[in-house]
Amino acid sequence: MLAVSACVVAVPLAVAGPAGAATTGAEAASETTIEVVASGLKNPRDVTALADGSLLVAESGEGLPGCPVGQVCLGKTGSIYKVKGSWQGRVVTGLTSYGPGAEPGAAVQGIGPASVLPDPNGGYLVLNSGQLNNDSRAALGPDAKTLGTLMRTRDGSIVADYVDHESRLNPDGREVYSNPWKILRSGGGYLVADAGANTVLRTAGGTTSTQFVLPTNENDRDGVPTGIARAADGTTYVAGLGVYAGQSRIYKVGPDGPELWVTGLTNVVDLAVAPNGDLIALTYTPGYVGDPPQPSKVLKIDTATKAVTEIPTGDRLIMGTGLDVNRAGQIFIVNNARGTTGELLSLTY
Repeated sequence: MLAVSACVVAVPLAVAGPAGAATTGAEAASETTIEVVASGLKNPRDVTALADGSLLVAESGEGLPGCPVGQVCLGKTGSIYKVKGSWQGRVVTGLTSYGPGAEPGAAVQGIGPASVLPDPNGGYLVLNSGQLNNDSRAALGPDAKTLGTLMRTRDGSIVADYVDHESRLNPDGREVYSNPWKILRSGGGYLVADAGANTVLRTAGGTTSTQFVLPTNENDRDGVPTGIARAADGTTYVAGLGVYAGQSRIYKVGPDGPELWVTGLTNVVDLAVAPNGDLIALTYTPGYVGDPPQPSKVLKIDTATKAVTEIPTGDRLIMGTGLDVNRAGQIFIVNNARGTTGELLSLTY
């Protein structure tokens, strides 16, 4: 399961079938350009590139500023940050966020908004992380009711409650624990990767159902679904985080559920599909998730051959948690995602 203690969210190339080896550095691609699009972001988690060229970033906030060390406090510091042309700023503020009090000078962690999409009816749809079950959420008080849910900003209504779904049904039969992490629009509904519950869920028509449980990894470790993306041909891909180097997997979703597609990756936290059909993967750290994070990596995977190539970033990335690709093939990455000095970066290659 994905938890906040070991990394951002208390958070690694072999292939199932023929594939090329991963390459690095100058071998990987032509020169890469990385630019800062936005900075000073508060525990940013994911970026959504819209058709009009604008970008949305989900900020989990900083819990309650001034929360005493040793306590966990609930606040209203989550937000949605938007970039549109030369303008940028927060378009929604006051969303629920919680986290532990931090020592002076230490990074403040926050759990709250994890991903955002435009609401077809106006405003935004916010997927809120949780790391909770019904009992632990209730213990935070009534203001915590949106944690672990999909909610509308225009009226604050809850579209789906993933914490409640996990608490009542516990589809994987393991620890009762929900942490919604990524969302994908799917027809008239949405697919959600719940990294705590080890499930991919579907919300449509006012109901939520379990699409599938991600298989356990080596040594019976949780599958931990993270990134989820859909190609132009309708193929859906889901990443499993893994715990140690080489344990992360990518699945293709077939009629009978997830089919193992690429293995041997490390800590894949997000996926996106480029205009040319390549699958782009972001890794959080190239080693064991409990160790201090090392530079994140960006990989491109040829969906026809499964060849994996690293896009060189010069170790510029650290604690990357979300990415998306716009119609021009430009990659946007949420960087330095723990604390209040997060960044949104653009990458061209």
